[in-house]
Amino acid sequence: MLDVDLGLSAKQRYWLERIRECEESGQTTKGYADAHSLSVTALYTWRKRLVKRGLWPSKAERFQRVQLTGFTRSSCEWRITLPNGVQVEFSGLADGAEVSAVLCAAMGVR
Repeated sequence: MLDVDLGLSAKQRYWLERIRECEESGQTTKGYADAHSLSVTALYTWRKRLVKRGLWPSKAERFQRVQLTGFTRSSCEWRITLPNGVQVEFSGLADGAEVSAVLCAAMGVR
């Protein structure tokens, strides 16, 4: 989890962590909820709330169309604007795994 104060209440932090754990577990939402004595409805409700707040990517936001502007092989400066308005900027060559790690960190996703 990032050490960033996102202005979340204790309850919001709790559900964000449960949703992250569910995603990382590889289980279905129902399977995770059953295994951890949680309400599957609560997991879906909190996921929806966190998506609305820009703290969790919606299914539609997980893949976005990319538009390259001013790209040349010698130009390796990156600026990525996430759906929640967060901008990530860096320079240098980067492979897909590195870019993914940076974007996941910016979104607060492990």
